[in-house]
Amino acid sequence: MVVALLVATFVGIALAKPWGTQVLPPASSAQPSGGIAGTTLPPVTGQSAAPRGPVADAFTIASPPAASAVWSAVRWRRLEPRDPLNLVRSALRWRGGFIALGWDPSATETSTPIWTSRDGSHWEPLPFNTSTTFWPGVAVVGIAEVPSGLVALTERVRTDCTSTSCISPYAPPVVSWTSPDARSWTPHVAVALERALTTGAVQMVLATGPAGLVAATNNPTSLAATSLDGVDWHVLPNGTFPKQFVINDLRGTATGYMAGGLWVTGHTHWDAAALWSADGRTWTQSPPLPAASTPATVPNGSGHTLSAVTSFVSGEGGLIAVGREIVAPGRTLWWHSSDGKAWLSLPAYPPLGPIPCPGQSCGLQPDGALVADGERLIAVRGGRDAGVWISADGKAWRRLTVTGDPPQQTTQAVLLPGGVLLSDGATTWYGEAAGE
Repeated sequence: MVVALLVATFVGIALAKPWGTQVLPPASSAQPSGGIAGTTLPPVTGQSAAPRGPVADAFTIASPPAASAVWSAVRWRRLEPRDPLNLVRSALRWRGGFIALGWDPSATETSTPIWTSRDGSHWEPLPFNTSTTFWPGVAVVGIAEVPSGLVALTERVRTDCTSTSCISPYAPPVVSWTSPDARSWTPHVAVALERALTTGAVQMVLATGPAGLVAATNNPTSLAATSLDGVDWHVLPNGTFPKQFVINDLRGTATGYMAGGLWVTGHTHWDAAALWSADGRTWTQSPPLPAASTPATVPNGSGHTLSAVTSFVSGEGGLIAVGREIVAPGRTLWWHSSDGKAWLSLPAYPPLGPIPCPGQSCGLQPDGALVADGERLIAVRGGRDAGVWISADGKAWRRLTVTGDPPQQTTQAVLLPGGVLLSDGATTWYGEAAGE
């Protein structure tokens, strides 16, 4: 039980909030040069006012390159404090356009604002608390495309705890919503889904693949349900996932599904693990993920490193599993796969390289960030040697031309249809992509 609680705590804190910290106003007041129509504060007279954070307003950015276009360059600019782009955490291209999901813990109606766009240029916020949209006080924890449109899962936002007193900021019920156009949403009382997936859920994940939707959670036992349309759900029996497996991320591919997390075999033995399924119902464990062959490995006394897969990033021809050591030094781990079944350790973090640090006190981690959208993988580094690389498979990388005001540090990244968002926890930059 102690091991389960520790594992659940790691999963919830690491993954429940997309960037983990609210974006604060930038240290510089540099004015962006075109591209985004941000919101500005009116002048205040007679008193000094503290800078205010971003608001979930409409915004406009340059139209993204065509889906088939090859990215050739990125132009960076620093965002203004109240620019809505500061709130965006993920975006999905679907047949009806684009939908973006944000994170705003200070908002009164929802901590997960949503924007939709037809062309990827002009983005309109989705109102909450209307007869055809999401209820106030709920958080959207996943969005996926199905033949009939879009499906979203929501959970209730807890108000009885702080970020440090609860394993998860969300609580039952889990509600499945469907939409034909991303603007009008219908709730469905998925009783079977709720019965299986809301008994103390820590992390909810949603993916779509060749056999439809798969939703999963850990509590800390990993549980799952499947659906073709987001309306009717089939709860998978206990034991679908091995009892030793705790899920962190779920990803659909053209040929099946991947589940990443950790394999618990004892109070002091937790290994990063990946599972594979062709249909989302029957899961098999991939061969053990190889340990990173670097001198920074800190064993737990039994010859093993306590680690977990936290997320997957995938391109058209390859995947990278991103992991983390749960105990000090807490380094980041990367593995590469062509099919989601066999994995190869990437201790050198190509093309970014590891952050140089004195001795082993800080642990190894990539000198930048890695993001993907299922078609392309983007690696980004800030600072004096700022760079952006693109890849379809995670093996062969091509460096892009970079102009503008490049980020100084790179700690978090989000890939949008037409560029990359970067944050160092205090300042956010947007890199507008050019295609050819």
